[in-house]
Amino acid sequence: MSENNGVYQLIIENLKMIEQTNGILDEIHENVFNQIDKYINSWAKENSWSCEGSFWIKGPQKFYPTHWDKKFSYFSFDLDDDIKNENISWLSYLNGSEHTKFGLCWCFSYGSKYQLQEWQKELKRQYDNNRSLFEKNNAKIVYGGRNLFIPITQDISELIENYPNGIDTVLEDPVNKALNCLNNIFPVIDQIYTKLTN
Repeated sequence: MSENNGVYQLIIENLKMIEQTNGILDEIHENVFNQIDKYINSWAKENSWSCEGSFWIKGPQKFYPTHWDKKFSYFSFDLDDDIKNENISWLSYLNGSEHTKFGLCWCFSYGSKYQLQEWQKELKRQYDNNRSLFEKNNAKIVYGGRNLFIPITQDISELIENYPNGIDTVLEDPVNKALNCLNNIFPVIDQIYTKLTN
């Protein structure tokens, strides 16, 4: 306990500032993730995809090709691990400083027609058959075989240097990189969707 005395004293000394940080952190989160939403909305529009929702305010943003039924399948944001530590900021997941990463996630809604085992089996089969394509595009299977994940990682020093006025440019590269990866693997994903929904 004595080794933490300096930390305790620092917190007490800066209590006023610490008490104000939650609201400020929420504002930063909203600004950063709303900017990511804007990129996704713009990309979806350019590619004639549907896009709805907002990641930070209204719940999960979903985007999907217009020929897909969103009840069965869509893309959204998520973590690559279902262990979400409530004491860790989403910015830590975005900047890659945590074991758990933030990114694009392909979700498939299985039900009476599409059993989980059938979905996992087909996803794994296609992943194994196209492993070099998926690995080249940073895509991996997560959540016990239920989802496909592409990370979005933003260098924290660049974010610090460009916040708040330059976040529209600094976030562009990592988001576009993930979207390009998605675009590269989409033909295989579309095959899986078609097979499981017909």
